[in-house]
Formats: sequence, C-alpha cells, structure tokens
Amino acid sequence: MKAPTVSETSTSPTRVVIVDDHTSLRDMLAMVLEREGGYEVVGEASGGVEAMKVCRATHPELVILDLALPELNGSHLIRLLLQESWPVRVVVYSGAMDEDLLREALAEGPHGFVSKEDTLPELRTALRAVVSGSRHVSRCSEHLVPRRGGDELQQLTTQECAVLQMIAEGRHTKEIANALGASEKTVEHHRQNVMKKLGLHDVAGITRYAIRHRMVRA
Repeated sequence: MKAPTVSETSTSPTRVVIVDDHTSLRDMLAMVLEREGGYEVVGEASGGVEAMKVCRATHPELVILDLALPELNGSHLIRLLLQESWPVRVVVYSGAMDEDLLREALAEGPHGFVSKEDTLPELRTALRAVVSGSRHVSRCSEHLVPRRGGDELQQLTTQECAVLQMIAEGRHTKEIANALGASEKTVEHHRQNVMKKLGLHDVAGITRYAIRHRMVRA
C-alpha cells in the first residue's frame, strides 16, 4: 500500500524550514512560498547544526536547503534529516558549481534538486511535485550521476561530522562548543574520535581531509 504524502495527510499548509547562509536568499524564498500559498515557514537556519536544531524543534514536512553551509554541509544534512523519526521531504536549492559535490548530494536521495541558475517557475514546479509525493530534478541538474562519497565519513556521528567541518573552518574549541551546545571537553572527545576513525593526526590533516571531501572550500 502506498504511503500517504504530506498533502494527502493534511489540508493545512505544508510546514517548511529554509536553510541557507544568505539572509536575503531566505527572505526571497519565504516571499515566494507566501505568494505561492499552501506553505507555512516554521523556521530558518544559516548553518547545518542550527538547521538540525530547528528541524528537531519544529518537525517540518519540507526542508529547502543549500549545499554550501557552515558547520555541517548540505550532503550530510540531507542524510541526517532522512534518518529522523518524522516524515520529511527535502529539496536542494543550490548555487554550488562543484559537480562532485552535487553528485554526492544527489546520492543522499533528496526529493527535489534545483539549481539557483534555474528560474523561479522551475523552483515552484519542484516544490509542488515534492509536496505531492513525487521527485523532481531540474534540467540544469539532471545530467548529474549520483555518486556516494567516501565510506570513512559514513562512520562519523552527527556531532563528529560537525566538529570535523568546524575545525576545518578555523573555529576554536570554545566556538564549536557554543555552536553544538556542548562542553569543550566533549568537543575535544569528538575531535579525538574523528582523528582516530579517519587516521588523521593533527588540525592540518583534518583541514586537508575536509577540503578534499568538499566539506569546506580551499
């Protein structure tokens, strides 16, 4: 028996969280959704860790996200969201040009994939399709072949992935602890686990690894 879609289980507006590190882009998306009708923006986030906190607090039915995010990138965020206990559908809306990054994101199984080079009507079409239970990949992205990233990253926890990326972004232990809502001791524990699991020995190695796996820009 086919599982009900978001639109079939409720006549109320689709609850949406918007994740993008540009405030103007989040504002634009919120206006597009308001004019489209049938959507309610219940949260926004500018980074991956913040996005998980917002989503776990609001349980959105739809998340629209960019890939190039601080703290925890979009590919990891997709994986984590689709593992959550409530039904959520994900639309990638990204201006990323790195085709390897785009392929890795597609491999995580988002329900929609739209480039910021696409038109707004294309985005609207994608959102309607995804909310109705379908998948939609725009013409600008449909030539991409999904490709799974390195197996090593699969063994890291959510917190470890975030610590790895934030170390590579040049953040200090206290900053990371504040972002995660954890103690500095816990962050150091995660750092040690990351280095052990990935066979890394210092911050420089962590940074090179993150750049190589497109978690941060060089």
